[in-house]
Amino acid sequence: MISRQIEGAAVLDLFSGTGSMGLESLSRGCALAYFIDKDIQSINLIRYNIKNLTSKEADIGCFEIIHKDAVGFLRFCNIKKWDIIFLDPPYKIGADIMKSVFDNIMESGTCTDETLLIYEALSKRNIIEETGKLEIVKESSFGDKKVVYLKTNKIA
Repeated sequence: MISRQIEGAAVLDLFSGTGSMGLESLSRGCALAYFIDKDIQSINLIRYNIKNLTSKEADIGCFEIIHKDAVGFLRFCNIKKWDIIFLDPPYKIGADIMKSVFDNIMESGTCTDETLLIYEALSKRNIIEETGKLEIVKESSFGDKKVVYLKTNKIA
């Protein structure tokens, strides 16, 4: 669904973990990727993975690795418009935190009508209360997980 949108895109990888979504985006030609995670082990792993990618790929896009929690990053980083935002939080994260994340995305001005948000969660999780005014474009299930594609609701 997103392969055509990645080339030249600005990608935000929130709750980066290993950085797999941002790294895959860089390898597919995104122009910019930000990796955000509050865990220092994850940040170190992302640095390691990027070092390995850059030794194999001569021409990857620009990137930033930021050691900060998602809500804190979104509150203070309102200068960039993202084309794609990946959200793959820990499955035990509270709905109140995710609601705050989605609220901050909408309020910070980092999301346009064309921004695609891709949220991975447990299948049994009710995400409607978390996502607020975002419109579910597509939802796919994989065992006990689901991937939800969201956009801003132009009517809201």
